[in-house]
Amino acid sequence: MINLPAAISELSPLALVVMGAGLFVAALARGYSGFGFSALLVSSWSLVVEPSRAVALALVMEVIASVMQAFSVWGMIPWRRVAILTLWAIIGTPAGVWLLANLPSDAMKLGVAVFVLIAAVALLMGFQFKRNASPAGTATIGIVSGVANGAVAMGGLPVAIFLTAEGGSPAKMRAALIAYFFLLDLIGLGFLAQTGIVRAATFADALVAFPILVIGMWYGTRRFLGTTAESFRRTTLWILIGLGLIGIARVVFA
Repeated sequence: MINLPAAISELSPLALVVMGAGLFVAALARGYSGFGFSALLVSSWSLVVEPSRAVALALVMEVIASVMQAFSVWGMIPWRRVAILTLWAIIGTPAGVWLLANLPSDAMKLGVAVFVLIAAVALLMGFQFKRNASPAGTATIGIVSGVANGAVAMGGLPVAIFLTAEGGSPAKMRAALIAYFFLLDLIGLGFLAQTGIVRAATFADALVAFPILVIGMWYGTRRFLGTTAESFRRTTLWILIGLGLIGIARVVFA
């Protein structure tokens, strides 16, 4: 049985405030755009608890969030594209794990963060693909996502950049990200469960976090339903710029 008080009793009031605020902002971003939850949660929670605890909870909550959103986006999910991305991400993940084992992790995190920042700024300034990517192009993005996921657990950001650059329907883009993250996070959970990082205490954290997740996602979804395509695109890019800056700051000021 999970002892719920023990999961949070060792934390200071300041730590709980930081964790609650970070969780709410992450849930808000997830409800609005379909991505950004893990990066925001891990960035904020790592300030006050060990990163492994934040990563484990992020993956569990991502899966819960995807299940909560599945009913509203199911009919809009481009399953063929999601399947291609996921297949090639699985193929690319071992290469990312190899990089993690053989290269400085901070250098890789900085590289991904700089890439996301530059790409998001370029998109905000008007860059856009002239047509949707071919299956080969989609497969390439899947491999890049898998490598980033295996190396620095940031596999979703390249896909978010890729889909934003295509300039398609906000509803379909959001649905694709929700479905893709669900599959990617299930794979990640499997790896973490084998290492013992996901344990009973993780689910105690998830139980405490669940009400804040629901409230944040509800408000984020309301904001999405009331937005225009251009407003969604710009807000998504600002989220990506923020995530890029957070990633750079975490490496530079660590």
